[in-house]
Amino acid sequence: MTGELRRYRLSGPWFWFIAAVLVAFASLGLWAPGAQAWPPRAKPALEITPAFPQGEPALPRLTAQGAILVDLDTGFALYARNPDEKLPMASTTKIMTALLVLESLDLDQTVKVPAAAIGLPGSVAGLRRGESLTVRQLLYALLVASGNDAAVTLAIAAKGSVEAFVAAMNQKAKELGLLRTHFVNPSGLHHEQHYSSARDLACLARVAMADPVFREIVSTPEYDLGGGRLLKSSNQLLGQEPWINGIKTGSTPYAGYCLVASGTRDGLTLISVILGVADDETRSAETLALLNYGFAMTPLTNLVDQGAVISELAVPDPLGRRVRLVTDAPFTRRVLGPQTVTATVKLDRQVTLPVEAGEVMGELEFEQGDLDLGGVRLIAAQALAKADIPAILAHWRAMWPPGLDLARWQPGGQQASR
Repeated sequence: MTGELRRYRLSGPWFWFIAAVLVAFASLGLWAPGAQAWPPRAKPALEITPAFPQGEPALPRLTAQGAILVDLDTGFALYARNPDEKLPMASTTKIMTALLVLESLDLDQTVKVPAAAIGLPGSVAGLRRGESLTVRQLLYALLVASGNDAAVTLAIAAKGSVEAFVAAMNQKAKELGLLRTHFVNPSGLHHEQHYSSARDLACLARVAMADPVFREIVSTPEYDLGGGRLLKSSNQLLGQEPWINGIKTGSTPYAGYCLVASGTRDGLTLISVILGVADDETRSAETLALLNYGFAMTPLTNLVDQGAVISELAVPDPLGRRVRLVTDAPFTRRVLGPQTVTATVKLDRQVTLPVEAGEVMGELEFEQGDLDLGGVRLIAAQALAKADIPAILAHWRAMWPPGLDLARWQPGGQQASR
């Protein structure tokens, strides 16, 4: 039929054949209007601004020559005063000494106290020449009593000589990126070339606190070494505040009084460093002021409630139903300062039917700037079964225009008159 445009219209049988094919595809999940593409594009689902119930706290007034306050998990700095100035750090040196010992020696290994460890200046643990102690005992003598005799004993046991051990200390400092740190001895006795900075000591403390043995020892107020030797920590804050859990004091006439400390509240641990204050009382007071400031700057914030509706997902479903995603638990934590927290939906997989109520679909992940704050699981709020053919047909009938009677539908697209 040249030059003639031929028009085709569905007759009743053809309509039902095509409808049956579409129903079959839909019931198998092969086609459904409005189903989402995979993988989904992550978009912020929530934005939370931390609130300070009593207003943003004032900066602490410190006399320290150098100071810093950081979050243990991320290293995020909440406060800094001359953080990169090279300063003598006295017995806070022993943090590095302990770290190397923990990497080099077995805790139950027995070590004999050498003659080189006897008669040293500064603080000692009262070790006796020739006596045998375990590495664990010597670490308590090193970190609780700040024993210079324990430092020399452990250095020789670990590397064969104090000189070799000091070389290993400086190599470890280089590996950790401590650019303003240099060691001359394992104890912290004064030397012009023995120095660190508040920032480097905070970084070192974060690494050391990852070791559970180190954490246990530095949180110990006193330790019985045996032989009538009850070792007591010079960190007065350990007995003063229950949330203080470490870590190391130091003092010499040249370094003044120093303290690297840690405290934990509501799952958040902060590390503070104070270098070069006038006396022990000031060292404790300024450390406490710095840590209290840090926790005031990290308000405990309810980021989301349990059962909060976060999103509705389109799924391959001919009925156009959606899966409602809710949180399976509340999420509360301390946030780092006033910066906005964002929450993003991350799905584990493409969602397909059937779906069970409570089925885990993914996670709501919280971030504050570049910091990962953790997350909470997202679950399906309701069960959705696969649509069967009667349900699909009933759904489509409900969508037909009013008055349309398919039984009267005739070829050519017209309804028959009566």
